[in-house]
Amino acid sequence: MNTANEPLPPACVKLLHEKARRKLTFAQIASQLSHDEVWTAALFYGRAAPSLKDIRLLADLLNLSAETLEEDFRMAGPPQRAVSVSGGTDPVVYPFHEAIALYGPALRSVIVEKFGDGAVCAPSIKVRVEKVPRGKTNDVRLTLEAAYSSYQSW
Repeated sequence: MNTANEPLPPACVKLLHEKARRKLTFAQIASQLSHDEVWTAALFYGRAAPSLKDIRLLADLLNLSAETLEEDFRMAGPPQRAVSVSGGTDPVVYPFHEAIALYGPALRSVIVEKFGDGAVCAPSIKVRVEKVPRGKTNDVRLTLEAAYSSYQSW
């Protein structure tokens, strides 16, 4: 599902089609590419750029033409990373709005693959903030933990 309201590039449509047809998960594909499953899902939604090695591995894994897949990615241009974000410009808060807008479709797909069709329960979210030393600078590690409720059939 592409929630950004723009059509997916042809390469992404092919990748998603073959992923579904072969009943593969993003985790399975990511392990073949030596990438994270969320990055891999972002690639499938046009939000990340594959290397030539990634294209060849994907083509082999999904039985696609590497030349055609490479041409499709080249014709699509750079990944679609321009996202519409509301919520102000606070330099601490804005990047989190942007990250969710950018990686939202990928996160949703990975969560649904792992847990089935459902919803994250916002009122139950627990957030932890950690400082991660990186030489002269520090990184921020956020951990979000929430209940996940499956949609029911009746």
